[in-house]
Amino acid sequence: MDYEKMTKKELVKELEDQSQIILDLQVKLENSKSSDGRKSQVLGLLRENGSLSILDISNELKISTKNVSSQLTYLRSDGYQIFTNPKGRKVLVEEKPEETEEIEETEETEETEE
Repeated sequence: MDYEKMTKKELVKELEDQSQIILDLQVKLENSKSSDGRKSQVLGLLRENGSLSILDISNELKISTKNVSSQLTYLRSDGYQIFTNPKGRKVLVEEKPEETEEIEETEETEETEE
């Protein structure tokens, strides 16, 4: 764009458009950060407390129970083992995917060396 040839009105409009684009991108960035942040918060609560109900997590983080359920689904898809005990509380079985992969790689290396 040749800003020197634009009228004042066109420049103001261009500035407003660019400002809106920046605001939209900031909102998207914050939403993506909070999603990962929420997963970490839910994971931290499960680690600290051993077991919690979805309502307990919801109240602690001040988010909806639906959001808690979504975060638990995301954590499961990341490889965390989260189960529901007979009392309906969520329990984290601490065995992260990275640890499992390291063990498998070590076993494969040992087999190859023999």
